Amino acid sequence: MSAILKFIRENHILAVIEQAVAKKKSRLSLNAFEITEIPNLLYSCLDVEHLYLHKNRISTISVQLTQLSNLTTLTLDYNNINSLPSEISNLKNLVNLNISYNPLNELIPEIGELENLEAFWCNRIGLKEIPKEIGKLSKLDTFGARGNELKAIPEEMTALHKLRWLTLENNQIEMLPSTMDKMESLVHCNLRNNMIKEFPVSIMKCSDLMFLQLNNNQISSLPDDFDTGSLTMLEMIDLRLNPICELDHRDYPLVRFTEEITPNPQPSSSRAHATQALAVNATALRLPAVPAARHADPLVIAEMDLDASSIESSEDWENSVNSSELDVQYQSDEERAENEAIGMVLPDLSRYASTAS
Repeated sequence: MSAILKFIRENHILAVIEQAVAKKKSRLSLNAFEITEIPNLLYSCLDVEHLYLHKNRISTISVQLTQLSNLTTLTLDYNNINSLPSEISNLKNLVNLNISYNPLNELIPEIGELENLEAFWCNRIGLKEIPKEIGKLSKLDTFGARGNELKAIPEEMTALHKLRWLTLENNQIEMLPSTMDKMESLVHCNLRNNMIKEFPVSIMKCSDLMFLQLNNNQISSLPDDFDTGSLTMLEMIDLRLNPICELDHRDYPLVRFTEEITPNPQPSSSRAHATQALAVNATALRLPAVPAARHADPLVIAEMDLDASSIESSEDWENSVNSSELDVQYQSDEERAENEAIGMVLPDLSRYASTAS
C-alpha cells in the first residue's frame, strides 16, 4: 500500500472513531480496514456496546480494550490474534463473542467469567481442549468450535442448561459425556466429521431436539432400546457415512442413513411454518442463533430485515441450518454503504498516489 493510501485509510479510521465518541454511538464497525494495531483513540469509546473488528490484521489485544465495560457484542474473527488478555473477564456485559479464525490454540479459563455470554464462536483457532470453566456460562445459548483439534468435551460443559445450538463439526472427538441429557434445551447438535464410535444415547433425552448430525463418524450400531418416539420436535438424525450404513438396520423414519430418503409424511401446516420460521430466524439474526417458539407465527418472518448474505450462507433446512455459518449481522445498511463507498474510492486514489509512495 502506498504511503498516501495508507495515510488516507488510517485517517478515515480515526475519523470513524472520533465520530463515535462525539455522538456517543453504541455501535462501531471497523471491520475489513486492514488494521494491524487498534488505535488508542478507540479505548475512549466508553459508550460503545457493539464493536466489530473482524477481518483485519490485528495480532495483539490490549488490556485497555477490556475497559470498554459496556460491550455486549465483540467480533475479533479473521485476525492474527495469538492470545487474549486474562482481563477479558472484566467484560461482564458481553453477550456475543466471536474469536474464530485466529491462531489462539487455546481458550483461557477466564472465558468462564463472562457471566452474560449467550453466543460464543471459536471456530478454527487450533483448539485442542475446551476448558472446564465453560460450564460456568449459565446463559450460553449458542456455541461453535468447528474445525479444531478437540478429542473430547469436558463433562462440565453439559451443565449448560440453556444451550440450544451446539456445533463441534470437523474435530477429532471420540467420546461424548454420558450426561449430555443435562443440556435439556438442546435444539441443534452438529457433531459431523468426528471420530465418535458410540451413539450418544443421553442426547435422546433432550426433549427439544430437532436436528442431530452425526454423519461421517465411526458409529457401527444403535442401542437396543433406540426410540425417537419421545422426541416430539425431532426432524432428523443424520447417520450417513458411518459403519452402521454398511449393515442391515431397522427402518427409522427420522434417521438418515443414505443420500436418498423415503419421503416422510407431510408435516402439519403449523409445524411446517414453525420449521420455516426457525430457519429464517436463525439465518437472519445470525448471532445469537435463537430458534423460534414452537408455535411461531409465520407472519413474523415478513417483518424481519434479511440481508442476502445471511440467506446464501444457509443450507437446505431439511439438512439443518449450517450453524457454523451463523454469525453476527455485522453492519447496518448505512454502515455497509459507507464502507463500500470508501472501498471504491481507495483504488482510484492509489493510482494517483503510486508515484508518491
